[in-house]
Amino acid sequence: MRQVAENTVKKQRVPNAERRRNSIRSVLDSALSLFVTQGYDSTSMDDVAGRAGLTKGAVYFYFKDKISLLYALLERSEAELFEPIYDVIRSKRSSPTMRIVHLTSEFSRVGAEHKELALLHVVVSLEMHGRGNKVEERVQQIYSRLHAEISDVLREGQAGGEFASTISPEYQASVIIALIDGLLLEWHRRGDILDGKQLARSARTMILNGVTTNGAR
Repeated sequence: MRQVAENTVKKQRVPNAERRRNSIRSVLDSALSLFVTQGYDSTSMDDVAGRAGLTKGAVYFYFKDKISLLYALLERSEAELFEPIYDVIRSKRSSPTMRIVHLTSEFSRVGAEHKELALLHVVVSLEMHGRGNKVEERVQQIYSRLHAEISDVLREGQAGGEFASTISPEYQASVIIALIDGLLLEWHRRGDILDGKQLARSARTMILNGVTTNGAR
């Protein structure tokens, strides 16, 4: 009888854990969509709860305040989007030129498949600029790491003669990041009429024309 009771308890716990995971995912997805489309300041916890189909109390049970919810989304963005991209551009099996190609291809892919999550760091960097809170600091960390990762590839390409050395890797990396941010924003604004592959190809050509010694490939 005791074993039966223990098994019954275990069966009851699994749905509760799954329901909790589903609720958290629903809150995060709802907040993500609202923060990107209407802005962090214009979104209330009531808005998030309503979109998620939960009570505001339930949202506060999982996240103590709105800024903690946004911070959690940035952590998710780095884990799900940026880390796979870093794995691609660190690969020593590809030349620096091909790693830059893969970089733009990966950002194009995530921009198409996870449009709102890909845009989050861009939107938040604008809205949180100058506030001096933990979210602004987290966004700066994300961009600083992205800048460092791209600079490393460019520096390696310059050392091997693949990339022109007339401009420092740091400035080239800044321009590439600006182009990627612009690519994501343009895809968000006009994705219904733009060909995603052609947009990515155009961005890649512009980047390679700017950094390689032989121009676009």
